[in-house]
Amino acid sequence: MDGYDEATYGDRFVDVYDDWYGSITDTDACVGALAALADEGPVLELGVGTGRLAIPLAARGLDVTGIDASAAMLDRLIAKPGGRRVNAVLADMAAPPIEEQRFALVFVAYNTLFNLVAPTDQQRCFTNAAALLTDHGSFVVEAFVPDTTSDATEAVTPRRVTADRVVLSVSRTDPGRQEVAGQYVDITEAGIKLRPWHIRWATPMQLDEMADRAGLRLAERWATWTGEPFHAEAGAHVSIYRRVDPQSTDGGPSTTGGDVPGAAPDPTMAPPG
Repeated sequence: MDGYDEATYGDRFVDVYDDWYGSITDTDACVGALAALADEGPVLELGVGTGRLAIPLAARGLDVTGIDASAAMLDRLIAKPGGRRVNAVLADMAAPPIEEQRFALVFVAYNTLFNLVAPTDQQRCFTNAAALLTDHGSFVVEAFVPDTTSDATEAVTPRRVTADRVVLSVSRTDPGRQEVAGQYVDITEAGIKLRPWHIRWATPMQLDEMADRAGLRLAERWATWTGEPFHAEAGAHVSIYRRVDPQSTDGGPSTTGGDVPGAAPDPTMAPPG
């Protein structure tokens, strides 16, 4: 998408993000699962946004660092109660500028990985996340399962209709490139605001391949943050990757999830956590 870069999403959505996406998933279950995986160790969130997950994790006493490419998103995070407990870093989540610290948990929630539109950047994210893990640390990716059987390429959908506001979702899909680009057209009496977004989706198997190239292996895959096992009808997945044990002769994942048709790429699923 011309004129779109890594900061565009956050800058254009920051004023509505908490209202529109504050309860996109079961936040309590998500925070509980992440805290258990961290096991009191330091945590790094990639694409921290306004702190939906980072702030409650920090409130549990965890040492939390959050990276985001949008200064506007980080300003909103810091201004929230408890926001200053999070070490907020303005940076590209594909290449965190962290040299010394290692983390028990690195995670990227709610499709945020897909905001990295270049396949090479998605791979860099895996590779750099792996390098930041402690020996027994976890890299967690939450994402939708793309419907690889769909041939839809264009869509215009009303998302919000009230007495004084209409929000339309306009999107175009390129199945060959695995990309969706779109706009939320936010119409009020005061005028029209455009909120662009652009993602490149990947299937669970493709993510597993990225992990393998980064020296990670799939340890578990859930359908929900409550730990429900991944299944063929799941529209989303929570994938937990850990370092490959050099002593192990088993190169395969301990819990497989295969690629299954799932949810079609949906603009409501595009924003990060």
